Amino acid sequence: MDLDLFDYELPKGMIAQEGAVPRDSSRLFHARIGKGSSHLRFRDLPEVLSEGDLLVINRSKVIPARVKGKKPTLGRAEVLFLEEVPGGWEAIVSGKGIKEGTDILLDDPGYSIRVIKRLNEGRFLIRPMREGHTLNLDELFSFLERFGSMPTPPYVKGELPYPEMYQTIYAREEGSVAAPTAGLHFTEDVLRRLREKGVEIKEIVLHVGMGTFAPVRSQNVRDHVMEEERFFVPADVQRAVMEACQDAQKGRYRLWAVGTTVMRTLETAFLSDGTCIKEAGRSGIFIYPGYEFKLPYKGFITNFHLPRSTPLMMLCAFWNRDEVLTSYSEAVMIGYRFYSLGDSMAVQRRD
Repeated sequence: MDLDLFDYELPKGMIAQEGAVPRDSSRLFHARIGKGSSHLRFRDLPEVLSEGDLLVINRSKVIPARVKGKKPTLGRAEVLFLEEVPGGWEAIVSGKGIKEGTDILLDDPGYSIRVIKRLNEGRFLIRPMREGHTLNLDELFSFLERFGSMPTPPYVKGELPYPEMYQTIYAREEGSVAAPTAGLHFTEDVLRRLREKGVEIKEIVLHVGMGTFAPVRSQNVRDHVMEEERFFVPADVQRAVMEACQDAQKGRYRLWAVGTTVMRTLETAFLSDGTCIKEAGRSGIFIYPGYEFKLPYKGFITNFHLPRSTPLMMLCAFWNRDEVLTSYSEAVMIGYRFYSLGDSMAVQRRD
C-alpha cells in the first residue's frame, strides 16, 4: 500500500495556530456514512449522539515536557522528556555536540539534566538532577512545572495564549507528551448536556507519545512500525464496552470513540465480543485500510489530520479513503481549520 495514497494539499493558512475560544465553537463536520454530511459546531454534538450511546474519552494529561537549557559551552540545548525508563528518562535532546556525560544547565544552578547514554535517532537516556541527586517521579513533575513548557506540534509556530489550550478539560493523569486532540473541543456545558441526554461517558488512559505523530518514512505503508504507548482500561469501561457489544448483537449500536488514542486502546484491549483481554499495558497497534475493527462502533470523533500520517490512515480504515479525502477537500473549500488545534469530524457508521 503506497504512502502517496494518503497525501493531499492544504494551504498553510488553514493550519490552526491556536484552539477555538470557546472550545465548543469549533466546527464539526458530521459525516453519516452512506447518508451525506452536515456542517455543525462542536456544541451541537449532543444532537448527533443518542440517548444510551457510550462515549469513550481519554483522560491522559499532557506534561510540560519541553525544557530549554544550555550546554556547558553556553550553546543552546533542548530536552523533550518522553517516558520514564529503567535508569532515568528517554528523551529527545537537540543541540550541537550533545554527547554522553553532557550536563544541560538551567536557569537555577542547583538543577541540571545529565545525558547518560545515546539510544537511537536523537534519543538519549537522561536524568534530571538537583545538586547531584536524581529526581524521583514526584520531584520530576514539579521540576517540569517550573522549567518546562507545553510540547506543542512543530507546525504551531508561536506560543499559545495560555498552555491549557493544549489540554482537555477532563485531563487528570499525567504522562502524555502530545494532547489527545479530539478531546480539546469538549466543554463542561457539552459534557453536561450529553449526560442530561442519557449519553454514558467513560474514560480510558493512553499516554500519547511521539509515535502517534511520527512521520511514516517507508513508502510501503505496511512497513511502518508504530511506537508503543502505555494504556489502562478501568473496570467500569470494561463493563460498559461489554454491554455495548451485547446490545450491538441485538442491532443497537452505541459505542463512540473520541480520538485515535481511544480507538487504539479499545482495539488493543478487547475482543470482538467485548471481552477485555488486556486492561493495562502497551499498545503498538497500527490501523490502516484493510484492518478489520473488532468492536461495533457507532461513530468516531477525530480532528483533521496531517497528510501521509497514521491518524489519517486510521480514519481511512474506519471510513473510506476516497470519501475521507473528498470530505477533506470540502472542508478546505468551506474554511475548516486543520490539525491538532483545528476543527473536528464525527464519522457516524450506524444509526
